[in-house]
Amino acid sequence: MAPHRLEKDKRFKAILSKDLQKHIAEFPSPKSLGEVAASRCEETDSIATALWNLCTRLRRKSESDSPRDVPAILLTARVFAFILLGCALEAGKGDTANVVRCMRVGIKAAKNCISRNYYEYALKVLEKIASFEDKLKQPDADISAGDGEVHARLTAEYYILRTSLAWRQNQLDMAEHMFKKSMSCQQCFDPNTAESLADVLFELGKDLLVKREYLIAVKWLERSYHVLSSQELDKLSSNASELRLSIAESLIKANLAVQDSDATQKAQDLLATLENDMGDKMVVLLLKLEILSGTPDEIFDSSAYCDILQRMIRSGMLSESKFSLIMYHIRKLNDKSPSLACKALDEFLPQVLRHGSEHELWIEKVIVTRIWMTMNQKDGLEDHILLNRIFSLVLSDLQKPIASAATLAAHTLLWKRIESTYAQSQYDNTENWCRVAMHKIFETSGEINFGRITRKLLLCALAKQDFNAGRDIWGAMTDATRSEPMTRFLMYKIAIRCNEVEFAAECLNLVSHQALDDPTLLYACVLDAQQIGNKSQALAALQLVLDKHRYTSAANVHLPSLIRLTIKLSCSILDETTEISAAEASDANVERLCKLFEGAIHAVKKPPTVKSENIWTVLELDWFSKNSYNLAIKHMPTWHPRHLVRMLTCCIDFINRHPDDAGTQLSEDLSLRKMFCEFSITTALVALARGEDDIELSLQEYLRLRKHVESYDALLQEKLPKMPERPYQDLLQKLSILLAFDFEAVCQLKNWNALSEIIAKAEACKNAKAYEIMADCILCANPPTEVLITTLKKIINSSWELETLNGIKLAKYMRCLFQVCLSSNPDVAEDLLEQIESLARECGETEQPYPAEELEWVITRAFNHAIDLYCNEQDEKCKSWGAKALSLAHHCADSGDLRRLLESKWAGLIFDSG
Repeated sequence: MAPHRLEKDKRFKAILSKDLQKHIAEFPSPKSLGEVAASRCEETDSIATALWNLCTRLRRKSESDSPRDVPAILLTARVFAFILLGCALEAGKGDTANVVRCMRVGIKAAKNCISRNYYEYALKVLEKIASFEDKLKQPDADISAGDGEVHARLTAEYYILRTSLAWRQNQLDMAEHMFKKSMSCQQCFDPNTAESLADVLFELGKDLLVKREYLIAVKWLERSYHVLSSQELDKLSSNASELRLSIAESLIKANLAVQDSDATQKAQDLLATLENDMGDKMVVLLLKLEILSGTPDEIFDSSAYCDILQRMIRSGMLSESKFSLIMYHIRKLNDKSPSLACKALDEFLPQVLRHGSEHELWIEKVIVTRIWMTMNQKDGLEDHILLNRIFSLVLSDLQKPIASAATLAAHTLLWKRIESTYAQSQYDNTENWCRVAMHKIFETSGEINFGRITRKLLLCALAKQDFNAGRDIWGAMTDATRSEPMTRFLMYKIAIRCNEVEFAAECLNLVSHQALDDPTLLYACVLDAQQIGNKSQALAALQLVLDKHRYTSAANVHLPSLIRLTIKLSCSILDETTEISAAEASDANVERLCKLFEGAIHAVKKPPTVKSENIWTVLELDWFSKNSYNLAIKHMPTWHPRHLVRMLTCCIDFINRHPDDAGTQLSEDLSLRKMFCEFSITTALVALARGEDDIELSLQEYLRLRKHVESYDALLQEKLPKMPERPYQDLLQKLSILLAFDFEAVCQLKNWNALSEIIAKAEACKNAKAYEIMADCILCANPPTEVLITTLKKIINSSWELETLNGIKLAKYMRCLFQVCLSSNPDVAEDLLEQIESLARECGETEQPYPAEELEWVITRAFNHAIDLYCNEQDEKCKSWGAKALSLAHHCADSGDLRRLLESKWAGLIFDSG
């Protein structure tokens, strides 16, 4: 039917229903209609009868048999038809037959109104029936004997309906009055009337039972039971037996609810009657269970309850409702006696299995309930064995595992027991329950759940230190379970306890790769390795944590603490490897330490990504600065210079990160520490530069060296005004050594212009050793002659005044300078003779005279140079050189032998008179 047609019909029904309700409410009385009603009573009767019959036919076409589902418009139309019939009857058709007919129609209409809760219409109809009943009671009523019985039955039915309506309108007093009226006609009850009354009384009593008005409910239910029992059962309808059983059931429940010994005895007597009549019918057994349930806990008969349950299990075919009832009462028995409940459920299982192909859900419910009951009991020694047998029985019958939902429920229950036994250190018991959970009947659980259970087995093996068992469990796992981080963590614990270094490293790496942003398992690896004293494994785990975070602060990680812990562990391992002279391992640890400090300074220099508390406090910076410095100084004799440079560079970086307002004392300490670092780095860089075969790399080290010397000098100059003399002199001596190394670097870099500045800076140091180094460097550097002469002369001049200067060294440098000047700048060489003579004179007055060999060599070379000038006819220069050579010979400690020899030879020379 088209939608617009349906909508149109709906509107029409609504309009028609409204009109009918209006006509019913406003229908005039026959007296007010007068002769019009009397003249048309036949027509009115005919129309009313036709309307009633039409409603009856339409009612039969309705899809539902329940009066409650009849369309409301049919009910309203029937009431209107009855009113029309009543009007016709009162207007003229008032004979007995019509009265009886109208009463029958009215009773049907009233029943329909009551069933649909149309109490206003029901009362209207019943009031009209009451007026008809009054007509039949009139003395002039022509009623035959047969009609009298019909009238009596109709009257009884009228009172029954009045009783029902009064109850539904919560008028129990009226219901009581109408019930007594109906019982006054009890001798005229036929089976249908009696059954109808019993049904009304049953509904009334059941409603009171629901409302927990038990005493009143007992009264009405007993009336219902006696009304029905007063009839011969074989003459009642087919539904009467079920009604009688329902009445008895409600009556027993009401008596039990009264909680009175007499009422309880009544309930037991009535149940005994039912049992005799019906045997092991389900409702009888259920009522017996209910009676048992009402007894106090101290006298509750669990065995009798279980026996009734077993009778229920064995009786009749299994249906959905029966299955639910049995399961419900097994659970109730479990509250009183778990062992008997398990026994009943175990007996119920085979019957359920016979319906397995059709009702697998029943089997799953039985299994889950059996596990639940077992888990709620005290742990028995053989409980796991019994459950395994039950699961095997079910699996052999079903030939497949149970559904995933049931498996999840079963595993949830079993897991609680597994966790409980493990927490109580009952590791053998935990393993037993894990194997129960891994039964093939639970194969739909999936790898994740099975993985969790197998990991619990690994935990048990660890707790028992049964590492072979742990290996066997590992071997039985699937690849997916093996690759899970938690599995690898547990195997890592086993591996480090078995000293399987390679396997431990493999597990640790996999944990690290799959840990993503959460390093919790890595921390666990660290803690476990520390607990068993395996420092190398703990260090490896810590290093992976740092690598994962890339030395970056995370929300749940305090990075400075993490790095500090790693450094301390590395130092501990370093000390141990040093003791056993494990050079290769030691180098690896030193390299790790350098990387840790470098990673820390890298983290300090990173700008913060979010506004948060600064984790790199002054205390943290000071700790890293001190420890990097102390490590370098402690291991300076054994560490490679490059490692020393890296460590001390980190120390300087940490010092530079301190805030400017760190405090005067701390600032002084940091400044001194930085100077010592600069000094140590410079000495290490000299060693690196000298030992480097690659010239380019060597020169780069020298360049770095110069920067550190410059930094040291700048720091020293800052301290000069406020530093005590003694510490200052110590730092000054260190500067002289650094300047010597700086001089060496300049020589290697061929930066000749910087030499004079370095010599000038060294004058304040007054360190003869520094000048010796500088002189050796310039002599070995192969500089341009002018540079060599100028530089060496400045060195000699600067060192001349130092009392601590080694005379032998100075004589050697004078000789070298003299030799260079003699070939390139004789005038300078001639001036040097005077300086050498002055030095020889001063040395002669001390305990360390001028070295004779050096003096003889200079005198001889000077005299020979004079002879060369003589040969070249440069008499004046010859005389000058000769005179200075002879004068210098006076200081030669050979008793004048060389002087006399030279004078004899000088006397043989003939000069031009001019």
